[in-house]
Amino acid sequence: MSKEKYDKNKEALELSNGNEPLVKFSELTGIQSKLTNYIFESCSKDPNGISEKITIKELCDIADTSAPSVKKSILRLRDKNILFKGEYKDGRGGWTQYVLSRIVFDDMKELSQEQNEILTVDNKVETTEKQTIDKTEKNTPNSSNEEASAKTAEETVDNTTKTSTNKNKAKAKEHHDEHHDHSFPDWVTFGHTDNPIDAFVKIFAWLVFWTILEVLAIVQEFDSFILNMIILFGIAVIKCWFICSFFMHMKWDPPLVNYTASVPFFFLLVLFLAIGLTTPGAVDDLATICGF
Repeated sequence: MSKEKYDKNKEALELSNGNEPLVKFSELTGIQSKLTNYIFESCSKDPNGISEKITIKELCDIADTSAPSVKKSILRLRDKNILFKGEYKDGRGGWTQYVLSRIVFDDMKELSQEQNEILTVDNKVETTEKQTIDKTEKNTPNSSNEEASAKTAEETVDNTTKTSTNKNKAKAKEHHDEHHDHSFPDWVTFGHTDNPIDAFVKIFAWLVFWTILEVLAIVQEFDSFILNMIILFGIAVIKCWFICSFFMHMKWDPPLVNYTASVPFFFLLVLFLAIGLTTPGAVDDLATICGF
């Protein structure tokens, strides 16, 4: 850097520090605001605050105006102590270096930082919103799939439940039909009948009939004790068959139920044997016990 060049830039720096601007940057408008903002960006690149070599053509492009308008606006900025002229070159390919007022430069720098902070925050918000939207868009198909899967699973469960319920109902109905398929022998009901009430009434009539025979056998008092026992026990067995077969539904129940009915007879046999073995005379006195 030549001594002359150094002196001009140094003089411009000294003027920028020693002269208070007549207006604030915020009060500038139009071409002057555009030119000041462009020169500020150039000065910000230099540690000393000196702009790059700027041509009139560059300023014309920035302000979107003619060269005379640019030159006139530069002169007005210099008159307002906002802009100071440093090193320059006249003629063809000419350029100029500028220095902004230190007060204006600091104000613009502070404003630029605030704008950058706002821009950073806006970018972060925009990025966050974009990420949220992307995440939502990514999750949306999964949510749809999950909802579809949940709906399918729910429909499967419902169908399974319905199928199971229908099967249970069918089994219950089948069991009901089997259990309540009361087919009675024709000789018991005095002919075929599909009415179970009528059949049970006739069975009750049979029981009354056999009971009357029991009473008559006791009243008759046959001379033979054995004959009385055969008649009474025989009628008792017949009545037991009627009651167990129809009133206790053993005729229509599974075979296992019928097998369990033999358990009481087993204990009855054990009881008689126990009495006969422990008290032999009790068997001889059986007629007295029975009232004969």
